[in-house]
Amino acid sequence: MADTIKCPKCGEENPKTNRFCDSCGSKLIAPVSTPPAREAPIATGEKKKVKTAKEESQLKPAKAPFFSGPAVVADLAQAQGGIVINWEIVAWILIIIGAFAIRFIDLGIKPLHHDESMHAFYGWKLFKGDGYSYNPMMHGPFHYHANALIYFLFGTSDYTARVAPAIWGMLGILLMWNFRPYMGKTGALIAAFTMAISPTWAYQARFIREDIFMAVDTIMIFIGLMRYFDTRKLNWLYLAAVGLAFAWATKEANYITMFIFGTFLFLRWIWEYSLRVIPERFEKEGVVFRTVEYWLGEGKWDFLKALGLFALVHGLLYFNKQGPFWPNFWTNLRGIPDGYVGGLVYWIGQHGVARGSQPWNFYILMLPFYEMMSVFFMLIASVYYLVVPQKRTFFNIFCIYWWIMAVIVYSWAGEKMPWLAIHPLLPMLILGAQMATDVFERKDWGWQRSAGITAFILLAMCSLHGTIYVCFNGSGASPKESLVYVQTSTDVTMVAKKIMKLSKNMKNMLWDSQAFRAFDEHNMEIVCEDYCTWPFAWYLRDYNKIAYDPKNIPENEMGKPVILSGIEEANPGHDQRVKDMLTSETMMDNGKMVPKPIDKIYIPYRYKLREWWAPDEPRWWKAPFFSQPNNPGKMELLWTRFMYRDVWGDLGSYDFVVYIRKDLEKFWAGGVE
Repeated sequence: MADTIKCPKCGEENPKTNRFCDSCGSKLIAPVSTPPAREAPIATGEKKKVKTAKEESQLKPAKAPFFSGPAVVADLAQAQGGIVINWEIVAWILIIIGAFAIRFIDLGIKPLHHDESMHAFYGWKLFKGDGYSYNPMMHGPFHYHANALIYFLFGTSDYTARVAPAIWGMLGILLMWNFRPYMGKTGALIAAFTMAISPTWAYQARFIREDIFMAVDTIMIFIGLMRYFDTRKLNWLYLAAVGLAFAWATKEANYITMFIFGTFLFLRWIWEYSLRVIPERFEKEGVVFRTVEYWLGEGKWDFLKALGLFALVHGLLYFNKQGPFWPNFWTNLRGIPDGYVGGLVYWIGQHGVARGSQPWNFYILMLPFYEMMSVFFMLIASVYYLVVPQKRTFFNIFCIYWWIMAVIVYSWAGEKMPWLAIHPLLPMLILGAQMATDVFERKDWGWQRSAGITAFILLAMCSLHGTIYVCFNGSGASPKESLVYVQTSTDVTMVAKKIMKLSKNMKNMLWDSQAFRAFDEHNMEIVCEDYCTWPFAWYLRDYNKIAYDPKNIPENEMGKPVILSGIEEANPGHDQRVKDMLTSETMMDNGKMVPKPIDKIYIPYRYKLREWWAPDEPRWWKAPFFSQPNNPGKMELLWTRFMYRDVWGDLGSYDFVVYIRKDLEKFWAGGVE
């Protein structure tokens, strides 16, 4: 029996174990042995007819353009000289256009989140030439270098700070194309479509944190390994190596991914080892065992080359530390131990801290709310693919093990945050798309197929609804969204603009020409208490004379035009002490109370720094199941929560005060131009 199967559409030779073509994604048909056809005998006295050149040309398919892929060539060949529309390519283009719009429109509309401002700021410092130093609390270093490159190309702004994650979000969708050998053309399309409209994936692609980078890197690792197992093509192993290098240089949560992948492949290797006594099954299912055996023999150079590429990319990022941006690579020999040992030790220590104080079932509650489509079809697939023997493929079992272990490990980890949900969601999305594909393609399923397609359409609408709300409602990110968690108030960007206007007005007050020309608006003195450092370190990054004082602002800071101070409910009396010190119109001088100069008296303005919503769970549990007069029930609360993002309970906030010197108050009260 032949070791390969020829694709009936594009003619590509594929391994006989493939279900779909590696090149065009078409379903493969096992070859059937048939006796060779015989040419009809030529009657005595007849001559064999020779076709003319014109007749030959009419039988040949039209020549495809040089830029066409195998699938396009096949479609053109079938057209017999005409052109047919390749609907698969059209569908991919529409998905990419829609995903691009969701990820790039109004990308800078929302104020930078506390963590976003840190990642954006230190990427900017790297771009400015101040170098980079690995800190496990802030992860990295990959996304800092990515942001520095974007700043170099497109300048610095809230929009460009989020361009790198948006690009990586698009890359994740494009990588779905490579799942065609396992999911078919329809499956890869559905996976790309699901990712394009997923609220979690869309929001994370508009959010400058490291999780979107690591999630896409994980796709690179997964598809690189899967395709290498099947084809032994070195380029796929290179893709996995680069994905691993990027993921490890992005976030320490990659240890969790490697634990999940490593344990599955090890258990699979043991199981395949036991199949050696059943040659037929071992030949069909022994992919991991044969790959390890190959690496230990003639394929060792594949493994070593991929390992070398991993070390090159990984070292390039981790060996960067203090100094200018580009000349500084390969100068920090402590980078690798800091990244491996330091990062792991730090985050193991954080397990007991349990920042966020979320319940153990945090992801179990949040994922179905935002990702109904993926979760619904994934749960069906997890049962169906285990029960039906033909569906217990290496690919499907890997995805089932992956999502179960991811939910367990991330739920066990002390720190549970909304942005981490993207990691257990990834295998759910792939598995759900695989199940949805079966629903669409199994025409013999009758009413079950009709119900499945209806559910897919309705749940896709729910996903798109959630994506629009979480990405664009409430100035780009509403604190009512559980996926947002806590959001910087729009007061912050308004205050930053007012500070710039104030500095310009101070310059306009100078009548002397030399003093006017010498005055730099960015040299205005500002005091920022450490409570307000983030995100103001980002928004005031261009000011040269800004002091980040500890919580107790010293009296010698009085006289500066602007002082920012936080209101901390956890530190009673602090904000009142600052207010009394700055707004009092008298001061102690040589044991006597004397009037303050006007340039040492401040006018306070209170604003919101960050806002959030903490679900009032007891109220929901106490509510009746169905609504009563003036008493909404559980179902109504859930419905209005999903449809309109109504919340039960008040929004919380951390606030801050802007103290403006009294002689400059007229410039502040005038608003923002």
